[in-house]
Amino acid sequence: MPIRQVPVLTYHAGNISGNSYQTNDRIAFQSDLYTLHHLGFCIISLHALIDWVLGLKELPQKDTPLVALSCDDGLDQDFLDGEYLQYGPQKSLYNLLKDFQNEVGIQQQPHAHLTAFVIADAKARQIIAKKSLCGQSLLNDSWWQTANESPLMSIENHSWDHRHPDIYSPDLAHFSIIESATEADRQIIQAKHEIDRLANTDSQLFCYPWGQTNNYLTQEYLPNRAARAGIKAAFTCEPKAVSKTTNRWLVPRFVCGPDWHSPQQLQKLLKHHS
Repeated sequence: MPIRQVPVLTYHAGNISGNSYQTNDRIAFQSDLYTLHHLGFCIISLHALIDWVLGLKELPQKDTPLVALSCDDGLDQDFLDGEYLQYGPQKSLYNLLKDFQNEVGIQQQPHAHLTAFVIADAKARQIIAKKSLCGQSLLNDSWWQTANESPLMSIENHSWDHRHPDIYSPDLAHFSIIESATEADRQIIQAKHEIDRLANTDSQLFCYPWGQTNNYLTQEYLPNRAARAGIKAAFTCEPKAVSKTTNRWLVPRFVCGPDWHSPQQLQKLLKHHS
C-alpha cells in the first residue's frame, strides 16, 4: 500500500504585482481551488492534518486525495475584501474559499478550510505596513476573532514580529539565529498569548517566518518549553508533502510562486506528492 501523503499549499495575500495568476496570489488561489476540485482533492484543515500526524485522529475519506491550505503574514485581505495598493479591488482569500464551497457544494468539500498565520505585535505590524506596504494599513487584527469563529478559517501563530527586516538590521533579520529561551519565548509563546487574546482563541500551530529554523528550536525548545505552552506543531517552507512520519516541528509546505506558478505546475506537483 502506498504511503499516504498530504500536500500543504501556502499563499501570501501580499504577493501582488499585477492581476494575473503569476503576479497575484489571490488569483492563483481562486484558480487552484478549482484545479483541486477537478482533480478530486478534498480540503482539510491543518489541525486535522496535525492530529493525524500525532496519531490522535484518522484522516477523512481514505480513498480520496487530501490537501490543506494556509496563508502567511495576516494581511487584512486574508479575510476582508478591499483595495490593495494600486492593483484595485481584491477579493479576500476567505471570500474566495467561501464562494468556492458555495459553488461546488458542502457535500463535495465538507472540510474546506484555510489557516491564517498572523504576526502578533501590533507595533511591528504598523512598522511593516509603513515600510513595506507604502503606508497602507493592511495588517490589522480587528478581523481575527470573526475569522477564527468561521468554520472556514482559523488564526494561528506566525511569531511576535517576524524578525522582519523592516524592524531588525540585516544581520539580525533571520529567525534561524534564535538560540535562547528568552528570545524564543518572546517570538513563540508571548506571540501565542497575544494572538489568543486578540482572536479569542487557543492557537496551537506555529509557522516559522520564511520557514527559517534551527536545531535549538526544533530539537530542544519546541519539543519541551513550547509544547508545554500548548504548541502542537511548527511549519516550514520545505517543499514536501506531509506523511505519517513527518516531524511535528518540521512540517513541510509548498509555497505559491517559489514552488509552482501555473495551474499546470500545480497539477504536476500534486501528481508527485499525493
